[in-house]
Amino acid sequence: MWYLDDMQDYCQLDTFQPQCWQSEVIVVKQAFYGRRHASRCMEDEGEEFAQNPRFFGCSADVTGILHTRCSGKKQCEVRIPDAELKNTRPCVAGLQMFLEASYYCAEGNVNRPMHGIAHSL
Repeated sequence: MWYLDDMQDYCQLDTFQPQCWQSEVIVVKQAFYGRRHASRCMEDEGEEFAQNPRFFGCSADVTGILHTRCSGKKQCEVRIPDAELKNTRPCVAGLQMFLEASYYCAEGNVNRPMHGIAHSL
């Protein structure tokens, strides 16, 4: 089993692109869309937005969305911005949002049930 345990940030124009070995499949562990914290994704914004704590703390749990699109597959691709994630509207209009996600690879096959993850997300 291979883990990407840390949450990784995926900014505007980045791509969340998990991949697993031949005998393994993706399991999305956790995912959020919005602005939970200060991030490298805010470097291009003015200081008013990038460093002001009033513009943090808004996010939507999108684990289910990424789980549906990626878990059980050997690879997948979610480009940011993504219409489905954007429709969760976790923050006020005008703020640049980003994806935070973590996943791991588990023994399994696309055609067979995965061990230890059924309904665990």
